[in-house]
Amino acid sequence: MDIDNRIEFWNWFKTISDDLFLDPTRSDLIQQIDHLINKLGVFDWEIGPWGEHTYYFAISPNLDSDKLYFTREFIEYAPMCSGWFFLSSKPVKNDWKGIWKMQNEFGKDILVDSNNWKYILYEFEDETFDIDIMIDNVDGDDNTANTAIDIALTSYLGEEDYMTLIKNVKIVDFFEEEHQNKATPIKYIKKHIESI
Repeated sequence: MDIDNRIEFWNWFKTISDDLFLDPTRSDLIQQIDHLINKLGVFDWEIGPWGEHTYYFAISPNLDSDKLYFTREFIEYAPMCSGWFFLSSKPVKNDWKGIWKMQNEFGKDILVDSNNWKYILYEFEDETFDIDIMIDNVDGDDNTANTAIDIALTSYLGEEDYMTLIKNVKIVDFFEEEHQNKATPIKYIKKHIESI
């Protein structure tokens, strides 16, 4: 991540932060953010509400733990901007309903509803986990299903916790009978992990 590109981004962001705060969906600013973030490397980003009268801007390592160092370093250059909070990965979506639109492998817009998804955790000695997950309502192939799972777990856990706590995710059609009583709705996964 080139230092000049980082400085260019934040100098520019400071000049438009008030306008973006007034309209975080403004298409011309969104396109410029895309362009400047793409100059930094293969990163993602998002904007969302952060408490009352505040927004967050998050640069994302795209679930690549090797890139987390760079996104953290990038955020260190962030200026003070009224109404903005800056993050080095996507945060937990606290009021998230578990329903969203995305595209499948054919570029078709689909609606995904994760409210009926259930999971079982398998804990390791290093306090990380494997997860078996039973899903439905995904109109697409395995790649589309895995992308949907990434979106759900990132939203429920936050991107950094998802990267560091979850080792492997396996989609299953059913849970073995002896484990069925451990199956938990996906929306409880953060509280579940915090309670262990």
